[in-house]
Amino acid sequence: MRKFDNQNSNDSHFRNGFTLVELSVTLFILLTISAVTLTGLNHYRQRAQLKFQQVTITQHLLYAKEQAMTQGRNVDVLFFANGLTVQADDGALQELTLSKPFTVSSLRLGFNAEGNPRFAGTLYLYRRGKPAAKMTVAVGSGIITWTGQ
Repeated sequence: MRKFDNQNSNDSHFRNGFTLVELSVTLFILLTISAVTLTGLNHYRQRAQLKFQQVTITQHLLYAKEQAMTQGRNVDVLFFANGLTVQADDGALQELTLSKPFTVSSLRLGFNAEGNPRFAGTLYLYRRGKPAAKMTVAVGSGIITWTGQ
């Protein structure tokens, strides 16, 4: 910080302040730190969104399994581009639309009255057209597993 002389050096009256260069350097440093921090946080936000979609899809599959066992009938889960439908033989029980930018591959999964999978397969979850994760449901075990891409 510089002290500026208003009149002459013998006068005891000084002005205190920052120069424009000092303020500019400080502002540049703060903006650089902010840019680096926000870039890192974006990665964690994307991972949280992916995890949320995985949990939501898993919850709907478990709902379908529960409904099949409770109602004693077959319940299917139909996946389409931007969501899924849980339906029994007589109609839809629940629908889900995935939040953008997520889409899923087309797939049919189903559970019988005992809660065992009738159809098995692998579901791909995409983010902006690129594979983000895949889920596998195995016949007989009913275990739902997610793996990253």
